[in-house]
Amino acid sequence: MSVTVTQTNGTTTIDWKADTDDKQGHLAQAISLGRLDAALTALGLSTYTDIATLDEFERAEILRGTAALVNDLTRRVRHLTVACREGGMTWGTLASNLTGDPNARSTARSTYEAGVRQLGTRALTTYEWHADNLSDSRDTPDTVGYCQMSGTVTAVSEDAARKDVTNRLTKRNWVINQPLRITPLHSHDED
Repeated sequence: MSVTVTQTNGTTTIDWKADTDDKQGHLAQAISLGRLDAALTALGLSTYTDIATLDEFERAEILRGTAALVNDLTRRVRHLTVACREGGMTWGTLASNLTGDPNARSTARSTYEAGVRQLGTRALTTYEWHADNLSDSRDTPDTVGYCQMSGTVTAVSEDAARKDVTNRLTKRNWVINQPLRITPLHSHDED
């Protein structure tokens, strides 16, 4: 990560290079508009009483700045989710990274789909896949058997679908001996 936060003797310093780490000026804007200050202040308010005792105008300022930063970060989380999924991350791993719960796959999927919609460049497509010559990596050479498998997967591209299926099969100890056949079935933009 290119942005660094350093703490020394009670002082915290945030370092980044505007030309490489903040090309669109989002970090500078979060600081200059007070959004980062507001969000950090909100984090430091440990109880409802802390919040309630603030002046109403100060409360509103903290709310505005924090909400604006949360919106910016929500967009980034969605884009990161799409990038991780397209890179072959499984739904369980993605769910674990997003929520700490590998079983929260529906949350991961909805975050991914929101990111795809937000990026607006790709539609989700359901692909049918076929693996014609699989072997179990746990088999010994004299007991190797081959089998066929098929199923469906939803992804933003054929390449992402292929990575997803390959990851699934590999995690279950299957060796893919022939290229997977991937066929588009249904684009979710048609819904």
